[in-house]
Amino acid sequence: MSSGLRQGFSRVGAFLDLLASVAAFSAAVWLYWGSTGRSYLVPGPVERFREILILAFTAWVAMAFAENPGEDSVRLWIDRFFSVVGFNLLIQYGLGYLFAIPPTPWPATIGGSVLAIGLMGMLQRSRNAARQDSGGILLLGYDVVAEALAAPLASRIVGVLEDSPERVPAGLPVLGDFTQVGAAVAAHRPVSILIDDPACFSTISPRQFLALRYSGVAIEDGPALFEDLLQRVCWQRLDPLDLVVSSSMRINRSAMALQAVYTNLIGLALLLSLSPVLLVTAILVALATRRAPLESIECPGFQRIPFYLLRFRTRRLDGELSWAGRALNKLHLVNLPQLINVVRGEMALFGPPPVRKEFAGRLGQLLAAYPQRFAVKPGIIGWSQANLQHPSSSGPLPDESLRLGYDLYYAKQESPSLDLDILLRTVFRMPVPADRVPAPGGQTAVGA
Repeated sequence: MSSGLRQGFSRVGAFLDLLASVAAFSAAVWLYWGSTGRSYLVPGPVERFREILILAFTAWVAMAFAENPGEDSVRLWIDRFFSVVGFNLLIQYGLGYLFAIPPTPWPATIGGSVLAIGLMGMLQRSRNAARQDSGGILLLGYDVVAEALAAPLASRIVGVLEDSPERVPAGLPVLGDFTQVGAAVAAHRPVSILIDDPACFSTISPRQFLALRYSGVAIEDGPALFEDLLQRVCWQRLDPLDLVVSSSMRINRSAMALQAVYTNLIGLALLLSLSPVLLVTAILVALATRRAPLESIECPGFQRIPFYLLRFRTRRLDGELSWAGRALNKLHLVNLPQLINVVRGEMALFGPPPVRKEFAGRLGQLLAAYPQRFAVKPGIIGWSQANLQHPSSSGPLPDESLRLGYDLYYAKQESPSLDLDILLRTVFRMPVPADRVPAPGGQTAVGA
């Protein structure tokens, strides 16, 4: 697709998005005034049309600058909702203050925002699908990143340029080494080039990449696409400088501070409301095990500061599972005392799962980037559990290297909307994409 056609396609798409936003807010305003028994044209056609245009244009602008348009991530949909509603309320009350234009009632604003986000999102996804089907991808290099992306991008990959062709699996065509980039682009006309091996920069000059980009070929970074598409970090490709001075793995301190506020408030509310359940359960566990109802496990917490994780005891002195332990496992109540850890500030509601001290030390020796997961507080539920939960309890447990990729993604992307995404995935057990389910025989998880 030429750059001129692509620009025209983009302008038409933007106009369709605006029409969709106008239609959404027209429907929301009509439904609101109809439900209140008042006429849709009160106070007048001009005023009502102005109201709809302000709402629709504001939502259109907010969606135009949304991250990754067309993405299906729940977190991004949540971000879009708050962006559109917040921007609309800000504009409306600003116009009311400056020009005495009455704001639209909030039910119509929220309802129209939901409809507008849905309609524009569907249009953007369809355009993205059309773009993806219109051309292929040329891989420069093949390693762990390309291996992970090969499955979701298989139908689009036109070939691989690789100095060591033996690394490329039989199913992918090898088009030569890095010196053949010009011939490969001319022969296969890919819409994008995915840089997977940084060694290609020693063969292909920046001037060649710039010329390709100006000709309409998108140049994409492999690890960045890996993170956007699979929603985990390829920690195997992290350089030590990425963890020390680079902003690529910088922790969002503002998000951490905000999380500390709502985590402690929600944790305290849950602890107080569930205190009768905790008390009754503790009595039953003490009777069933003839031991203290709670057990503590030493785990490294935020910045690897040790703390003692609390949970209900499930086994008797002889090591056998008690009847109370079986019931707690079945009802998923074993970790309920972790709310005490949350209120004490040692844990959060959302974050990487806590790990025993011994296991954390050994994994830190085996996986170079493992200590980075302790840049945030451990949580009761986390991004790795939400993405790697298996429908069958007898299924394979996640590979720890795979789990680490999701934990680092959470540490990097931590936000209230991501926490809400984790909660929705956990409560409703959203299906795990096939490319994210570990193959049988993976390493055994060793979390606490």
